[in-house]
Amino acid sequence: MSSLKKGKDVVAKKFFCTEDKMMYEHAWEWAKKEGHKNVGEGDALWRTGLAYIAWKDPEMKEGILGCYRKFGGNYHFKKEKYQASRATGRYGEDDVSRDQVIMSLAALHVNGDYVDLEEIAGKLPYKLSRRFIMTPGMWSWVKLFAGSKWKKFHVNFVCLNGIVGDGLAFTSNRIIAKICGFKRNKVKNNKYTSRVHYDLKEKWNKFQTAASKAYYHGFAFHLTCWTYYTLPQDYNPILKKIWGKMLINYCEEQNFLCRLLLGDTSVTKREVTLYRSREGFRWQAYLDGSWPNYNGEKPKEWQRKYLKWNQLDKDCLITMYNKIKNKQ
Repeated sequence: MSSLKKGKDVVAKKFFCTEDKMMYEHAWEWAKKEGHKNVGEGDALWRTGLAYIAWKDPEMKEGILGCYRKFGGNYHFKKEKYQASRATGRYGEDDVSRDQVIMSLAALHVNGDYVDLEEIAGKLPYKLSRRFIMTPGMWSWVKLFAGSKWKKFHVNFVCLNGIVGDGLAFTSNRIIAKICGFKRNKVKNNKYTSRVHYDLKEKWNKFQTAASKAYYHGFAFHLTCWTYYTLPQDYNPILKKIWGKMLINYCEEQNFLCRLLLGDTSVTKREVTLYRSREGFRWQAYLDGSWPNYNGEKPKEWQRKYLKWNQLDKDCLITMYNKIKNKQ
């Protein structure tokens, strides 16, 4: 049964605003800013992309498309382009990130909106905003959506970039993990709380604190898994297989969503069913203590009230589990 309940007046941590067509999230008390909406506008496009995957609601697609504004085709800019924004109506932004764009394009691909996807991807500038540009691997990934004739080249280029970049990141992470005391596959989903991170952090010296800042975090790994999942399925070169094996070997046992995206079909229906929705988006965080993810910080009464509706992490997992299992 879907937990989606739309409307900004819904009592829930996350809510879908039918006016803006965006999936927002109420800010934690300590993160609220005076004079702001405090509904997570900065990650709204990313969150709406995940919501569109989980629930495939047409209004969510409308919200995603509304975050891409066409410009150019005139005297100043001869070619038409699309400028992304973090939320509907937020024009003039200088900080639209790769994360927002990747998740929104992945959502369109997962739900088969290939015409809209090709239109946006074909006119997406390499410089996404004044602050962020695409990486070479992301550029090739976007070209695949744009209908490039050089499919084999781009698939291999994306995978080669992934092998090199992730190989360095995973090696660095293993070293940093020993320095900071991060331990993988020790805590299960429903048992993890932010205290695992806080208890470690309280014991760190200055060197350990500095080392932790260089850690390749789970939110980047989560986006990498979506990038891998959305690569063409009819062309599987050796580089793709090597990259996939690297990713699945590094993936935590309890990260059911990422395991599914990487082709691990050993995730069971029981594991999916028994998973309980958490305060944060579970699948973008490691459970090794490197990030609090703001889980288990609220009493059970709060969780029963505010996590009843719009359980994005659980419904996204259920949707992808059913989608992948039905393909077998």
